[in-house]
Amino acid sequence: MPGRAILFLALIWSAAAGAAEVVDSAGRVVQVPDRVARVAPAGPPASVLLVALAPDLMIGWPSALPEAARAILAPEAAKLPQIPRLTGRADVAEEIKALHPDLILDYGTVSPRYADLAQATQERTGIPTLLLDGALDKIPETARRLGAILHKEDRAETLARFAEALLSLPASAAHPRVLYARGADGLTVAAPGTDVTAVFTRLGWQVVAPDGEGTFRTAGIEAIRTLDPDVLIFSDPAMHDTLARSDAWKTVRAVRDGRALVSPALPFGWVEEPPSINRLIGLAWLEGRDPVTLAALSNAIVYGHVLTPSERDGVLAGIQP
Repeated sequence: MPGRAILFLALIWSAAAGAAEVVDSAGRVVQVPDRVARVAPAGPPASVLLVALAPDLMIGWPSALPEAARAILAPEAAKLPQIPRLTGRADVAEEIKALHPDLILDYGTVSPRYADLAQATQERTGIPTLLLDGALDKIPETARRLGAILHKEDRAETLARFAEALLSLPASAAHPRVLYARGADGLTVAAPGTDVTAVFTRLGWQVVAPDGEGTFRTAGIEAIRTLDPDVLIFSDPAMHDTLARSDAWKTVRAVRDGRALVSPALPFGWVEEPPSINRLIGLAWLEGRDPVTLAALSNAIVYGHVLTPSERDGVLAGIQP
């Protein structure tokens, strides 16, 4: 009997030692396994954080990844398949559950909506689900926090120090009015005060956009001309050709003055797309740092792939007005 009691206590201790209580950024207490071998990113921001910190633990990409992006990532990240993106639907939760992750990670805006989504995902899948704060200035803290959970402390420290170095760069004294837009036509304009435009907010730039609701607003060239931004920044590489060929765009002052820029998009957007740790490089670029150096350093340190000269040129293609 005493032997059975000792065995029972040992089993209880093993179960307790095999999990830890983690309080996520929404204040939720989540039981996370001590050893996490498979992590499912809930969306693109989480996938970028994971591929930088623990690509060997990530089970797949929750959105399509272009071959040009895969080509400049570490091999273990490049070969990962596409998996469903969590949307809150029960059928998607079941598809994720079937992949048997030990942990689901969401990374981005911390709000009641996303906290409820994380909780609903956890309840539907039975898989621990964390929501971590994706704010720019929280990147070092979040990297160290996730590194401790995944037992990747050394890697997390490298990323955290790199982030701290970029976040501490002295900002330019200029505070222009900027318009940022997505799409091959450059007419899907991002609103101020959102994750999408957080880089400009940190720089002290004034984000301008047409009146409306939501993160993105449709605008015509005439409306953009009326807003008269000092700087135009586009996320789609196709805008380089659009600006070169369009007489209508040439009526916008920023285009005429050579202050219309196309942000690099590989392996991820430098301003956003997705709004994750990739924004650090855009922050340094817009502060006036050399994009050639930034591309080389960030890709090697963050994504684990040293760019060849031709790959570097491909990343920076179209960056000039």
